[in-house]
Amino acid sequence: MKSNIKYIIIFFLIFSFYAFAEIYTVKSGDSLEKIAKKYGVTVRDIIKENSLKKPYIIYPGQKLKIPEKKGFIIHKVKNGENLSLIAQKYKVSVRDIIRANNLKKPYIIRIGQRLKIPIKKGSVKKDIETYCALKHKVRPGDTLITIAKKYRVWVKDIRKLNNLQNDVLRVGQVLCIKRGTKKKETKKTKSGVIVKQKKIVKKKIITYKVRSGDSLARIAKKYGTTVKEIVRLNNLKKPYIIYPGQRLKVPKKVVYIEEEIVKRKSIPFGFIWPVDGKVIQNFVNNSQMRHLGIDIESECDAPVRAAEDGKVIFAGDSIKAYGNLIVIKHPNKFNTVYGHIGDIHAKEGMIVKKGEIIGKAGMLKNSEKCGIYFEIRKNTVPVDPLVFLNKKTNLDKKKN
Repeated sequence: MKSNIKYIIIFFLIFSFYAFAEIYTVKSGDSLEKIAKKYGVTVRDIIKENSLKKPYIIYPGQKLKIPEKKGFIIHKVKNGENLSLIAQKYKVSVRDIIRANNLKKPYIIRIGQRLKIPIKKGSVKKDIETYCALKHKVRPGDTLITIAKKYRVWVKDIRKLNNLQNDVLRVGQVLCIKRGTKKKETKKTKSGVIVKQKKIVKKKIITYKVRSGDSLARIAKKYGTTVKEIVRLNNLKKPYIIYPGQRLKVPKKVVYIEEEIVKRKSIPFGFIWPVDGKVIQNFVNNSQMRHLGIDIESECDAPVRAAEDGKVIFAGDSIKAYGNLIVIKHPNKFNTVYGHIGDIHAKEGMIVKKGEIIGKAGMLKNSEKCGIYFEIRKNTVPVDPLVFLNKKTNLDKKKN
């Protein structure tokens, strides 16, 4: 009985060895470098995977475990999954999974099967994990439309950001709503010139004196390079034996900060606050309430300015709900709406510049406070102005 258990354990270990690692039989003329190149891994990876000792000599017929190629992850198939769902989850194509696993028609997968998933640089999954500034976990009843309304974004942007092929969502799925960006370090000089700081990484060849206990793999790890690169630089011959006191050329990464002076330029397309004041009523658009702009309280008769370059397409008081009203048409299919103006200075058909005075603040609706009502519309659809305006309500003061 004990003998049978022993054989079962040995069989299990052998099976595990072959089931989860790719095995290569060394042939005549092979070298670690040649094998590593064939499988797209490093010499160091093979040495580590097989616990090889110095001087790392291999021989024909030797069995070597080939480590998983970097750029792949392992997915264990679960109940109800198919190749299409798995591909969608990892933002790769079904064809990529088939090729990576050498699947044959009719491409049947089973529960518990381990699949290699190729992960490409800059994949959406990586972007979501690293650069996604705002995420949403799908709940029962969620749709792309309800999620877009909740975060006040466009459905097409959610589709594009998450590489969605259709509108089907699954409970628990994580969606990236807004992608973040790495902030570039900048500093202002007294002269008002902006200086950008950029990190530069370069390689520098240094001379390294081999110490007792050193190996090519250890030296490569210390200086962030590869065994192959050290071998090439020093024209080392197989079996790549090194000894204490030997001097080696080693590439070392050098990081330094480069400053680039950038002259201040005029502000590109973007909305400024139409009046200097504070918001006392926010944008609301739901089944209980509709307030499709913001109320900005200001001083009475405060100058009202055009939020962006554009053409005045309406100026008058014929729409009673808005009082004295100005509507300006802008590039990129935007319109801005200025309601409850005291005095109107602009005329229909007039071309106005960003910051140009178009009127004075009047009395807000159903209030004893002065200010204006302000809307921003994209493709005639009202959007929250606070999404497009700076957090600070300070205006560039211009003389009348």
